[in-house]
Amino acid sequence: MKNIQSYIENTFSFSPLEIEKILKCFTLKSFQKKEYFLREGQYCKNVGFVEKGNFIYYQIINGEEKICDFAFENDWVSHYKSLLGNIPSEINIKALENSELYLLNIDKMEELSQTLPKVNLIRSTLAEQYFTKSTQRATNLINLDAKNRYQALLKEIPFIHQRVPQYYIASYLGIKPQSLSRIRSEK
Repeated sequence: MKNIQSYIENTFSFSPLEIEKILKCFTLKSFQKKEYFLREGQYCKNVGFVEKGNFIYYQIINGEEKICDFAFENDWVSHYKSLLGNIPSEINIKALENSELYLLNIDKMEELSQTLPKVNLIRSTLAEQYFTKSTQRATNLINLDAKNRYQALLKEIPFIHQRVPQYYIASYLGIKPQSLSRIRSEK
């Protein structure tokens, strides 16, 4: 619980008592490599904080996995559209390594928001991060060539090659693995 407690303490101005109350609402869940947090068609009912490990977000398009996002330690995992809209997810979220998440169920989140309104700061921060990241990704895909998208990704996640297979990185960048190999060899 060290990472999530540290995140909450350093990001928000909650009292020690409020932090204790918030942390009691989370439950720890371990995920084995390739285990799903969420599958396409399921309803997302949780927000997860990555204590250890990593996850990929992807869709199956024409039989091929198209990577939408990654989540590592100290990131949040959820499908906000499904969670807030109570609609089936169109994406999959899967562990790439043995991982640990602290889960907060949407019902617990609502209950916590009622009893401790400052918790809405966490919700709004998550929404802002999700929006900002999505907007930046769309902008990069439209405005940057493959080499510059790759450089932007390395700037954001410098350790990505140690944790994520190259074919997933290539998919995220919207290129073939061979193209990524060429870009990497140019460095």
